[in-house]
Amino acid sequence: MNFLAKTAHALLFAAAMTLAGGQAQAASKTIKVSTGISEQHYQYKALTEFKKYVEDKSGGDIEVQIFPNAMLGGDLEVLEAIKLGTVHMVVPTPSVLGNYVKEFRLPDLPYIFPSKEVSAKVARGPWARKLMDMLDPVGIHGLAIGNFGVRHLTNRVRPIESLSDLKGMKIRVMQNPVILDVFRALGTNPTPMSFGEVFSALQTGTIDGQENPYATILLSRFYEVQKYLSNSGHMHSWDVLVIGKRFYDNMSADQQKIIDEGAKIFAEYEHEASAKAEKEALQALIDTGITYTEISKENLAEMRETALPVIEQHGKDISASMYDELIAEIENVSAE
Repeated sequence: MNFLAKTAHALLFAAAMTLAGGQAQAASKTIKVSTGISEQHYQYKALTEFKKYVEDKSGGDIEVQIFPNAMLGGDLEVLEAIKLGTVHMVVPTPSVLGNYVKEFRLPDLPYIFPSKEVSAKVARGPWARKLMDMLDPVGIHGLAIGNFGVRHLTNRVRPIESLSDLKGMKIRVMQNPVILDVFRALGTNPTPMSFGEVFSALQTGTIDGQENPYATILLSRFYEVQKYLSNSGHMHSWDVLVIGKRFYDNMSADQQKIIDEGAKIFAEYEHEASAKAEKEALQALIDTGITYTEISKENLAEMRETALPVIEQHGKDISASMYDELIAEIENVSAE
């Protein structure tokens, strides 16, 4: 073999080895996961359970990197990034996903779920799977739904035991037209406001109260500027573990199976951890001296019934068919 032939052969061999190496490298995956919450939150701990399972089960072929505290941007920014492939996974609320698929606004309707147990069962059921499948055409693949917490009321005016106690109160709510309409129907004066302004507004009396999960009320020290706490439980909030569809489709079938199984572990861990955190945060709030009032089931039902026409109207405006299917599944699950 002459010099030129040897050189050509060597170049072809090197190119083949480079291609093989590239293929081997492509088989391995690094998954960048974004979340807006801190390392102390149970959502982050649920993601670490996902990471542990996926890395162990894949034998190191898949590495999971978690970026907390919105290090990679807000959820909407990150959702755009996962469509481009620069970030791979994120855990937004349904309302955020509602910017892509309007039906995701349905599980964020107040009073839609009667309990944490029903909420969790629906999140694992066929309606939720159908909802997540609607994300595929926009470049996002839904993996699993977790339980982010239940929202409750605090205020500085009086204990809330019944619907009449809400009358005229200025309650800070999220900047969401459905929630605004529901709280108007309940007789309050709802005031949309960014979260960062809430403490000072409570402190100065600009608003009378606010609504958030117990853990958020505790960590935000709202008990320092609020006298009363009630178990209104008007919203059971989900969060949705999603992955870029193109990134997911480029995985092997075995890798996809591992990711799917890890997502279920994430959701189960978060459901259990959120229930435990709610119980512990409530006791910690009571220990601060805030006055806690247990609203009776009958009075909670009256609040829901009062808000129901508004909820139904918004639900049908979003999607009449998906709303009706959701209500049917909630009724079926509740009867089990």
